[in-house]
Amino acid sequence: MPPAEDRAQRAERILDAAAELLLRAGYRRTTIEDVAERADVGKGTVYLHWKNREELFLSVLLRESVEVLEDLVAAIAADPLSVRLSRLTEIQYANVLERPLLRAGYADDTETLGKLLPKLHGQLDPRHGEAFVEYLDLLAANDLLRTDRPVRELVVAFQAVLNGFLGASPPPEPALIADTIEHAFEPLAVSTRQLRAVAPRALELFTEAVALDRKQLERAY
Repeated sequence: MPPAEDRAQRAERILDAAAELLLRAGYRRTTIEDVAERADVGKGTVYLHWKNREELFLSVLLRESVEVLEDLVAAIAADPLSVRLSRLTEIQYANVLERPLLRAGYADDTETLGKLLPKLHGQLDPRHGEAFVEYLDLLAANDLLRTDRPVRELVVAFQAVLNGFLGASPPPEPALIADTIEHAFEPLAVSTRQLRAVAPRALELFTEAVALDRKQLERAY
């Protein structure tokens, strides 16, 4: 059995190859043999990590999702004011647009993703979604979110806005979604003092979500 580090590096190389082929040829036309050849490993080696083709490609999408969330954590760490909902959404939206595989998911691109799309969210730890609800609760408790609707209703409305923007062709500019979120979800006045006060807890919530998703991904390694 190879050392754990070598195994993880090999898994990453296989995922890199699978992601490249998924974008180039799509899910239906990409085989395990194609991925193995591109990654310069044997077909059996791929099966040491993933028991079937579907699990391999779901791991590709899960890795994309984890990396986007990691980028968001880095943005909050660099600038505490990024915890403002409109700004955070703008950052996340722009990051997704830069990742064609994730963008394909929101755009319902079955040519690229085939039957993978409905199964992606099942790969995430159930606590992943709760982190966002806790984040909105945190904003609401600190007068950084409209309070005339329950937070769980705002989650539904937010997801509808985000999905609508990401599903548009072509997708609107990030500044437009930030403006939309600001006017639809935030109070008229947003205190930078309060943003700085809630930033540590928001950072903690999203860091925990990254750890959960990363653990889920690395089970195959």
